[in-house]
Amino acid sequence: MRHLLIRKKSWFHSPVVAIILVVLVLWGIVSVVRAGLKQREAVKLRDESRKELSGLEQKQFDLNQKIEGLSTDQGLEAEVRQRYRVVKPGEQLVIVVDNKDTAVNQTTKLPLWQRLRLFVGL
Repeated sequence: MRHLLIRKKSWFHSPVVAIILVVLVLWGIVSVVRAGLKQREAVKLRDESRKELSGLEQKQFDLNQKIEGLSTDQGLEAEVRQRYRVVKPGEQLVIVVDNKDTAVNQTTKLPLWQRLRLFVGL
């Protein structure tokens, strides 16, 4: 009867098998985390690529519009006039200059008594 109570330990309960199983589980967890990080990075890169593609498509559309405008005589003439300030014979070119900055600088160079006269309106 005594030998019936003594059980033989199975190989599954040995410490070596337990260590191997723990190592395999940890390796699996690390692999899943790495795959998740790679997936997250891939999604980020995909979104950036989509934004860049959208910007490039808009730029292509704008360039095609400009090409269509330049394919007409009126569009070409307008571009040349704007870029090179060209006029036809008999026309005059008028350049408007904003003098706000120069007027302020000129009044600050005036002596104090003349600036007071301008302020009062005399």
